[in-house]
Amino acid sequence: MSNGNQPVAGNLRLYNLALAVGSLNTMVAWYETVLGFTVTERGRFDVVGADFAMLESNGLRLELVTRTVGTQQAVDRTNPPDHLNVLGWKALVLETDDLSATTAFLTTNNAEIVWADQQLTAERRSTMIRDPEGNLVNIFGPRRVNV
Repeated sequence: MSNGNQPVAGNLRLYNLALAVGSLNTMVAWYETVLGFTVTERGRFDVVGADFAMLESNGLRLELVTRTVGTQQAVDRTNPPDHLNVLGWKALVLETDDLSATTAFLTTNNAEIVWADQQLTAERRSTMIRDPEGNLVNIFGPRRVNV
């Protein structure tokens, strides 16, 4: 379907990322304390039998959602780089202006560090962590521009 010459999909924009979690309260507390998100909405999706919390930080919306019935399956915890062999979304990727300070803060707050201040390319360094349920969060430092 198109709208004139532009496909309808051309009008799409990111609303939020959704993450299914086992413990909504634990995960909300971690994302607030460790990554600085703020809860903007809590509620229930009756049609799928799930509770949710909408969190925001610097224009990014993250929806944490949990079902209160059924059997939950844990996240695949394959470590990098082999995590790329498992299909699907890989990580929440964020960026900071000061990777050293961010890494120090994460360490102080007992975040599970996968790697700290690692050189990824000539221009990029990152620190990768896991949230309490094993989901990867990769935090890039500023992109270094070669002059």
